[in-house]
Amino acid sequence: MLLKEHRFTVFVAAEIHVLNVEELVEGLAFWPHRFRLKLPATGRSEARTIYGAECDQVAQAAADVIAGEANAEGRAKVQRLSLASVAPPQTLQIQEK
Repeated sequence: MLLKEHRFTVFVAAEIHVLNVEELVEGLAFWPHRFRLKLPATGRSEARTIYGAECDQVAQAAADVIAGEANAEGRAKVQRLSLASVAPPQTLQIQEK
């Protein structure tokens, strides 16, 4: 399986989050869409995986989830989410046995 990694920095309230969106370039893995992002479990939510046809779409969906959790915890309401690409994509080679 060949993956390309796209990194985004998301500013939610006073916190900075780095999102790693994976792009399935080739391989035998079955994903419903080409891009995915895995969000870890938190005290208020279970772990989840977000899939999408576009990289920015997946990053924005993850940012919306993080912002929703911040609002549920009573932190300052987010006026605007900022998605900023951190670095050029990296290609990862994963070998399955």
